[in-house]
Amino acid sequence: MQVNFDDSVTQTNCLEGVLFKKDVESGRKISITSLSEDGLARSRSVKKRLDLLKMGTQMSKVRDKGVRGVQFYKRMYWLDMENLMIHFSTQTFNFRFILASVCSGSDSCGKYALCDIAEVREGYQTHTFTKIGDKFKNNNKEAAFSLIFTSQSKIPELNLVAEDKKTRDAWVNAIRHLVVTLKSLSHQKEYELYLKKQFRVADGNKSGYLDLQEVKSLCKGLNIEVDREDLKTLFDKANTEKTDPASKEKGEVLDEDEFVTFYYNLMRRPEIDEIFKRYSNQVEDTYKMTPEALLVFLKDEQKEVVTVEQCKDIVKDFETSEEKSSFTKEGFTHFLMFDDWQELLSPISKSSVKAEEMIHPLSHYWIASSHNTYLTGNQLIGESSVDAYITALKQGCRCVELDCHDGDDGEPIIYHGHTFTSKILFKDVVEALKTYAFERSDFPLILSIENHCSIEQQDRMAKHLVTILGDLLYTKGIKGDEKELPSPMYLQRKILVKSKRLSACATGNDNDNQSESDDDEHDNSKKKKTKEISKKLSDIVNYIHAVHFPGFNNDGAFFHMSSFGESKTIKILSDPETARDFVKYNTRQISRIYPGATRQDSSNMSIVEPWVAGCQIVSLNYQTDDLQNHLNRAMFTANRGCGYILKPEFLRDPSLAYSPTSPSGLDRTKFPTLNLSVEILSGQHIPRPQGVEKGEVVDPYVQIQIHGHPDDSNDTENHKGTKIIDNNGFNPTWKEDFTFNIKVPELAFLDLKVKDHSHTGKDQHLGSYAIRVMDMQEGYRRAYLVDYSGKQLKPASLFVKISKRWMK
Repeated sequence: MQVNFDDSVTQTNCLEGVLFKKDVESGRKISITSLSEDGLARSRSVKKRLDLLKMGTQMSKVRDKGVRGVQFYKRMYWLDMENLMIHFSTQTFNFRFILASVCSGSDSCGKYALCDIAEVREGYQTHTFTKIGDKFKNNNKEAAFSLIFTSQSKIPELNLVAEDKKTRDAWVNAIRHLVVTLKSLSHQKEYELYLKKQFRVADGNKSGYLDLQEVKSLCKGLNIEVDREDLKTLFDKANTEKTDPASKEKGEVLDEDEFVTFYYNLMRRPEIDEIFKRYSNQVEDTYKMTPEALLVFLKDEQKEVVTVEQCKDIVKDFETSEEKSSFTKEGFTHFLMFDDWQELLSPISKSSVKAEEMIHPLSHYWIASSHNTYLTGNQLIGESSVDAYITALKQGCRCVELDCHDGDDGEPIIYHGHTFTSKILFKDVVEALKTYAFERSDFPLILSIENHCSIEQQDRMAKHLVTILGDLLYTKGIKGDEKELPSPMYLQRKILVKSKRLSACATGNDNDNQSESDDDEHDNSKKKKTKEISKKLSDIVNYIHAVHFPGFNNDGAFFHMSSFGESKTIKILSDPETARDFVKYNTRQISRIYPGATRQDSSNMSIVEPWVAGCQIVSLNYQTDDLQNHLNRAMFTANRGCGYILKPEFLRDPSLAYSPTSPSGLDRTKFPTLNLSVEILSGQHIPRPQGVEKGEVVDPYVQIQIHGHPDDSNDTENHKGTKIIDNNGFNPTWKEDFTFNIKVPELAFLDLKVKDHSHTGKDQHLGSYAIRVMDMQEGYRRAYLVDYSGKQLKPASLFVKISKRWMK
């Protein structure tokens, strides 16, 4: 993205959908020139294609209707660059009629937001298209494409067939470019797009202006309770062009630029103004923060090491006035609001891997893992989908599960055995794994195979794994002198198979005399059975050899791993002695923990307790929106989301005293406790429950909780909350300080949950933010809220101050 300053810039010079913001002091406009201008609109041919998409094209939507088979539905689709939407209508014969029906809210119309699109696929690359094959004579594979939406949006894939390849390519190229552009937006540009959207929503009569009543309605929609007199004052202050009644209906309205001015005045941040004043020098009637003063602020408050030259660059980037040698309070506010470095989690943690930490044995890491990865719903009648694997991989998952059963025509299938879940082909899943295994992370992917197949179909599975994955599949045997598992760095871009294996002396297929058991006594669908193992499948199993757990008194090989059901895990961890044994086991061998079979609704077990014992693979139902997935994302967001997080030393070295039960027994000279201060200063744009745009203004408060070792999570002093702010979701101010004495900070998570106080019913969850305590930056920081699906609720955020003091 580029930010160009130009007094003469006009909207026609930029791609539609670009926001213009008039600077309050200088009167200049900031044109946010999209990458789309550099790429899409560079040539006339591209402009013609955009014009075509904006006018609309007829395409067929393809849906799998189950027993009714694959169905085709003709629709008109068109691109709305102004609102960054793709609209569609069942009325295909008159574009003007369609546009009118959109404005009137017709049921025959719908829309997809470009920001919800995760990927565009050409040809037959979804489960629905795969089922079509060449069955339909008039179906053109070269004209087919699919839109895959983010998992948080909960929107199913959209499979489309255009009239010809040229039209298909126009859609594919445009959407891909726009999706990349939207993902590359800085926080400030995202915010300004948000402002533009609010203006259009408030402009009910589509006049291009807002009168006082429309502004008042907008404030209510934004969760703001503003006194009418104060509102009128801010309105008049922003209404700078009253003297042009011909163009502005007697001057009593705001245009888009004036609305932005009004909005910035409305959202003044007194808590930031106080910080600014503390570090600024007064020059006549105004305060200025020089680069030298900014350096002091960053050093003392933010604990950041920067130079004066870097501070000068920061001022140039964020100062809103024409004079860019020092910060005004507006510029400093923009800096704290929009600079990536001012987030609670540093951009380095989000965007880079700590290479020096990726050289330990696999058993020394927590590994992002999915349970019954193929399911999109519950465990009994949910749909199985290849796209569920793709979604998990794109979220950084490094261990996926494949429940394999005999299928028709000799082809193995994947589904949840002894249930009514739908079935997918094993080979289709392997094809998807080949394509997406390393899109998010270069570090090894583990295929956890639950094998219920006959010898013949096991051989078929082995063939698919070898021929489809090729060099990606790690098939080398274990050397005789190896004493520990290889590192993630050594196994970069390799796929490992976790399954049962024949004994070293076996020369052909044999019975499984040492079978792995999913040790949850309630899981009747996965009872231990003596079953023949295919030598071909056995030969591609190496470092993740699945075996029945022999007990802690029997030292297994370093490459032996066992699975533990939820109930058995709880039993082990409830006894201090076996809990310590589990920690020792996990320093050398890998354990896999999975939810109990009674969780047929795909709910998840508590994930933190197994982590505290050093368990590496704690499998979750990724499709469930809950606290456990929220904490899982908090665990694996750092280290560039690669799916591997190095465990602390006391979970890697069996000689160190440590217990996952209370008390921890850690040596405080080596592992000090942490005195953590969390000041909840304010909130911005707190949404209503479930993101609805209408209703009562919320009464927000914040719950603060520490999750982690029992020494911390069971401490009642680590569960706190702010006061309730009445009628203000726009910019509630708390200024409340909380102190937490954290005994095992290496395992602790800070969980901030914003709720709406109800006088009559249950308090509603509005948004959350969770982070590992060790990943937190100190100082004044911004925490963007998400919901339990992981969907970002931007610009909703909390403004906090963090201080850490280590206590030996």
